[in-house]
Amino acid sequence: MENATKALIIAGAVLVSILLISIGIALINSNKDVTNSASKLSNGMATSANTAVNKILNGI
Repeated sequence: MENATKALIIAGAVLVSILLISIGIALINSNKDVTNSASKLSNGMATSANTAVNKILNGI
């Protein structure tokens, strides 16, 4: 009886671990869109800043 109880506890711990890993993966995947959007915005801002600096330096 003790072995069965220990086995059920271990099985429950494994299931909880799998659940936590799945939630972590889901969170990472959901944040990819936000990260990509922020990266595109940052690159656009850097390009605009570089263009403005070049215009100032070229006297335009």
